[in-house]
Amino acid sequence: MNSLKRLFSKISEWNYYIEGDKPASILSWVVDAIILSILTLCMSYLWFVYQSKIPWLSLIFALMATATVNIVYLQWRAGQFKRKKQAKLNKIAAAHRIKSLMQLTPTQFKWQLAKALLHSGKFEDIKVGKKFLKAKYDGRQALISFYHTPYSQQVPPFEIYKFLNVLKHSGYTTGFYFTLSSFSNTCNAILQDHDDIELHLIDGNNLIKIMEKAGIFNDSDAIKLHLRDEIEKSKIKKKQARKNLFTPAKAKTYIFYGFLFLAVSFLFRTYFIYYIILSVSFVLLGILVYIANPGTKETKSQDEVLND
Repeated sequence: MNSLKRLFSKISEWNYYIEGDKPASILSWVVDAIILSILTLCMSYLWFVYQSKIPWLSLIFALMATATVNIVYLQWRAGQFKRKKQAKLNKIAAAHRIKSLMQLTPTQFKWQLAKALLHSGKFEDIKVGKKFLKAKYDGRQALISFYHTPYSQQVPPFEIYKFLNVLKHSGYTTGFYFTLSSFSNTCNAILQDHDDIELHLIDGNNLIKIMEKAGIFNDSDAIKLHLRDEIEKSKIKKKQARKNLFTPAKAKTYIFYGFLFLAVSFLFRTYFIYYIILSVSFVLLGILVYIANPGTKETKSQDEVLND
């Protein structure tokens, strides 16, 4: 039993890695491999037996062809799994690190940024001021600013506009603006209107990459814990989704579809048996759901609770 639990846990973890915008699972990959194997074996055997007229030799060649196709398919899936897993790990790590950095005060974040830029090897002679950082970048003097506001999804465009004015009045032609959030299209449009200044906008994802290369983070254990939490959350969501398929409300829907297929069976007499089977299946499913979920207690609305 413990071995089965570990196996199911591992499969759930693999499914979490390959999940994306479209639903996917390791089981679907296995089913695809089985179907591909059957099709390859049948088609190659028929072709070889047609060419050679020797069944046993055709079977050997067909098995070899099936094995070759399976090896290619498994290698392709293994590479796909590796890429998806790494992308998910990078996403989890970035989210965890952004959340951790968001908890810093503006002053703490400023010093962490200065440390990352110094270790990146691209900035020299970094000076930390009250509001801005000054440094040499590619042999030129550069002014550096940042936007550090928790729970902010995007940098307000006016902040970019203000920093551009500071650069102009201070005589700088190169500037950097860092944030853990993101920049809107308006921010980029403002840059186009001020093409006399080279201002680089560095969003959260790119800032995390800079800090990673600079070796700022030492949080591998914390990220592993965060990853396990996310996998557990994914498992809970899937369990809840499965539960939602078998609620009394869904039972009514299943029974409705059962009677609907029953009516259709009389309209399309050619497929009568097919629709009858579907009708009986949905009605039985609805009845089973009702049996498994006896009448639930009605919950009071918010107004009823307040008026009690």
